[in-house]
Amino acid sequence: MKAPVFEKRPFARIHSILTSQGFTKIGWNQSIKYRVKLRDCSTESTYWLEIPVDQYPQEPNQAKLGKPSLLGEERIPQSIREATESKLYEIADYLKSSMEEKESRGLNQTNHNGSMAQNEEEIKQLGKEMESMQTHTELYENGWIPDPIQYEDKK
Repeated sequence: MKAPVFEKRPFARIHSILTSQGFTKIGWNQSIKYRVKLRDCSTESTYWLEIPVDQYPQEPNQAKLGKPSLLGEERIPQSIREATESKLYEIADYLKSSMEEKESRGLNQTNHNGSMAQNEEEIKQLGKEMESMQTHTELYENGWIPDPIQYEDKK
C-alpha cells in the first residue's frame, strides 16, 4: 500500500480531521493511534486502518502521522487497499489545505464573520467531512453509542 508522506502539523488539527473522517483515538501519551473500521460489502469482511501519531516532546502541540497499517482477518483484497490509499491521500490533502489556508490568511489574522466556515472552500470541506460521518442509526448498528446523545426518549 502506497501512503503519502505526512508533515508535522498541530495535533488538534490532526485530531479534528481524523475524527471527522470516522477515526477513533486509541492509546494515550506517547503511543497514540487512530483507528477506523472498513467493511467490504461484497464479502462482509471487516478491516481496520490504523494510523499512529508521533508527537514531539520539545513541541507538545505538534504531531505527525506515522506509517499506516491495514489489518484484517483474511487476505486484504486489492479494492480495500485502493480505497485505503485513497482515504490516506484525502487526509493528506485536508492537512495540507488547512495549513495553506492559514498561511494565505496570515497566522495572526482571524475571521470574525460569525460562521463555522469562513469561505466557500471551507463550506465544501465541511460538507465532505459531514458526508463521511456515520448517522446515529449507523453508529447503533455498528455497536457504538453516539456522543453526545442528542435525542433521548421522552417519557
